[in-house]
Amino acid sequence: MLRLVVILSLLAAQASAGAWPRAEGTSFVSVTVELEFESGITDGTGGFGTLYAEHGMGSDLTLGLDLGGDEANVTKAIGFLRWPLALGDGPGVWAMEFGLGTVDDRFALRPGVAYGRGLTLGDMAGWLAVDSRAQISDGFDGVLETDVTLGLKPRDGHMILLQLQTGAPSTRDAYAKLAPSYVFALGPDRHLEIGVTAGIVELSEVKIKFGLWHEF
Repeated sequence: MLRLVVILSLLAAQASAGAWPRAEGTSFVSVTVELEFESGITDGTGGFGTLYAEHGMGSDLTLGLDLGGDEANVTKAIGFLRWPLALGDGPGVWAMEFGLGTVDDRFALRPGVAYGRGLTLGDMAGWLAVDSRAQISDGFDGVLETDVTLGLKPRDGHMILLQLQTGAPSTRDAYAKLAPSYVFALGPDRHLEIGVTAGIVELSEVKIKFGLWHEF
């Protein structure tokens, strides 16, 4: 139980709690903007924004909303429900997720599975999370996405996130991106994230990321 409390305290301001459920009655909202490093920072074009929200429903159920779009359109609107899986007494936790909504104005289903575990690196507490989901649109067109995140807490109110984002679309080659970021507290329940996203396979653009997180 103590270990779970420590992990949840680390995840309290994380953009997604992954396999760990939100505590009953608590909510989390993040707003993130990514801008092209070469052009978007100077003229504001080429940007992509997301709004992500989770709410603890009790009985270890987490209800969520995932919205995304560019300066012209909302291209993603997915509501989802996540619940834990009992898979033995190992060091990690597992969860299932099921979402539905629209992507690029097409109806989409988004089933997924998540794994997480706490760890330590030197004197720093942290966690490892693996989130995998299949986004399925009309005609079984879609993408299989997997994010692997290493989170570390060097000191109170500060977090380092190292994330590998991968995808295997049904209509084009697979891709991979690196997305490191640094998160620090603006107040008791607010955090600011500053990071970079860089394509390493099939993608070459570099984006700078700003995010504001709020828990209540």
